[in-house]
Amino acid sequence: MIRAVFFDLDGTLVDSAPELTAGVNGLMKVVRLRPFSVEEVSRMVGKGVRVLIERVCDARGIFPTDQTVSLMMREYAKIMSELDMPASFYAGALEGVGLLKAKGFKVVLVTNKLRSMTEQFLERNDIATLFDALVCGDDTPHPKPAPDMIALACSKVEVDPQYTVMVGDSANDALAARAAHVRAVLVKTGYNEGIPIEAWAKAHGFDCVFDDAAQVCAEITAGRLRL
Repeated sequence: MIRAVFFDLDGTLVDSAPELTAGVNGLMKVVRLRPFSVEEVSRMVGKGVRVLIERVCDARGIFPTDQTVSLMMREYAKIMSELDMPASFYAGALEGVGLLKAKGFKVVLVTNKLRSMTEQFLERNDIATLFDALVCGDDTPHPKPAPDMIALACSKVEVDPQYTVMVGDSANDALAARAAHVRAVLVKTGYNEGIPIEAWAKAHGFDCVFDDAAQVCAEITAGRLRL
């Protein structure tokens, strides 16, 4: 029986590609380099801010020393905190999460975003109390696809991995879930670094793919999705 449902954020609950692109292009303006398209940034996200900045550097011919990446990460976080863009949540996603919580499931946000950026996002959109716990990319030594974040989430809500599902849009979510011995449930709404999630899932032995998070929530609350 499912007792806890963990959710990724970007590409799973919210279409954040336009916001992330605005942040990256704000950084490009600071360093006086040409901007990226939404499609380009969508292929770069998924493994946390450090990897995003490293990929940005690679695409623009910047040698990614630790100092350079750290400076750019701080500037990027500052730019993101000052953005005033409305969040584009996928239809029914937040309502689905709320219904799960009302039904007694533990719901946790497990995102590779930095904690400072995630907390600002949740507060800005007035959904900080929607989740029972929050695990971010800088809360553990290794972000998704490592299992560390999911293991920490299980510990925070005191639910064994065998009673837990991880809902995400990418290989990072699926592989992290597998490594943590948690059931992976994938959605088609996200980015997966430019690779169609259905094809990737089939090739790697993941058979639970849904249209979106709202559908996943409906299947769980109705008891049709089981471990």
